[in-house]
Amino acid sequence: MGDRAVYVMANGSTVAAAIPPSCSTLEAYAAIRKVAGMAHTPRTALKLYSPSGAIVPISPSIPSNTADTPYRLVIKPAKQLGPAGPLVAIQNVAESVRAVDAILGDLDGMQKSVAAVKFKVEQIERYSYSFKEKHAPKPATRRVNRVLQNIQLPQTVSTQSMSKDVYEQMKLPTLDIWLFRETELIHLIAHMFVEFDLIATFQINEQTLYNFLNVVKNTYNRNPFHNFQHCFCVTQMMYALLHVTSVHKRLTPLEKLSLVVAAIGHDLDHPGYNNAYQVNACTELATTYNDISPLENHHSAVLFSILRCPDTNILSGLSTGDYKEVRKLVILCILATDMAKHGEILSKFKGYAENFSYDDANHRQTLFQMLIKCADISNEVRPKHVSEPWVDNLLEEFFTQSDREKDEGLPTAPFMDREKVTKASAQVGFIGFVMIPLFELASKVLPDMEGIVIQPIRKALDYYKSLLEKKV
Repeated sequence: MGDRAVYVMANGSTVAAAIPPSCSTLEAYAAIRKVAGMAHTPRTALKLYSPSGAIVPISPSIPSNTADTPYRLVIKPAKQLGPAGPLVAIQNVAESVRAVDAILGDLDGMQKSVAAVKFKVEQIERYSYSFKEKHAPKPATRRVNRVLQNIQLPQTVSTQSMSKDVYEQMKLPTLDIWLFRETELIHLIAHMFVEFDLIATFQINEQTLYNFLNVVKNTYNRNPFHNFQHCFCVTQMMYALLHVTSVHKRLTPLEKLSLVVAAIGHDLDHPGYNNAYQVNACTELATTYNDISPLENHHSAVLFSILRCPDTNILSGLSTGDYKEVRKLVILCILATDMAKHGEILSKFKGYAENFSYDDANHRQTLFQMLIKCADISNEVRPKHVSEPWVDNLLEEFFTQSDREKDEGLPTAPFMDREKVTKASAQVGFIGFVMIPLFELASKVLPDMEGIVIQPIRKALDYYKSLLEKKV
């Protein structure tokens, strides 16, 4: 990381001081003196003031600013004792004492500033997992505890309204998620709670909802694929599937709440390495969950850790019985996203599909598992310009894992090996053998999926087959 530029107004002009990333307070003072054209002397005191008139401590952590908002540099020469007599001498001494007090005050401000910066860095480290780092993933218990103990709430909540057209697009699989910033994605998810009348039904405080969604955003790591944008895609596709098929009209408010919350939390704190890596590398996650769906169990544990905090508990208005029911359904859905259970869930749903009954609790719960599974792997339902970047992101994550497995002498999967797979070959296999059978089976119970959901998947399969024939 290079030097930071701090702009200072000195001698009537704005100059930039270069503050090294790791320097002492004396070095920070020296950098300010240098741009002000001052020699190092103990007989001058430097003070910086912000445009609002507040003192800005000169320290290694001095906040960056811009040339349009420079700090004002004030140079105060120290008073010297002269022949003017005892009274003047006493006044000078008193002035010197006041100057020392001011410096001590500045030092106290510096200490507080350093402490604040240290806290901020620690928060960032807690909520971000550097995907490119080669050290072992953090232990599972610490990962859950850090979420529970160090929840960082937004200082302000600013609600935002989107156009009616955007809200209507949200109900369709064709929404282009790349058009929205993360803060806007939060507002769009919040709107799902409004549209389904969940806020009024379950007495969800708006501040609490936005606290929850902001903490969720910060708890998704900056992975190429398993990140907050993926969280939004899955949640929005769940919302769209419920509308396209009109199945939301057959669900209870509690079930709609469970499906939306499960989609929001289904990949929380994903480390960027799949279950096979966790088990083969004997990570703490695998040890904690006895090799049984370690990631999915962890995602659920993190979600309910966030929900234990009063400031982010959007389920606080539920009765004890309703909370238990939501928790059961959310965990059921999140665990269903483990692809190791793919065949088992499809086999069970196939047995229900011919005589499906919404009055049968087992039928309904298996349908919920199918819905979140469809939402989780639904990118190819979207237009190609929206879906194709996700393929590149997923392959980047796969290749990074495969490279690491080779470095650590662990088993590798051919579909994740950069030397054995291409984008086209990966997609042809996945779409043909996983996506289409899943969505076609779901459509036996969910109506109106053929045109708007399944046809785009078939079109995507044709596209990647053409690339495969061209050996792209």
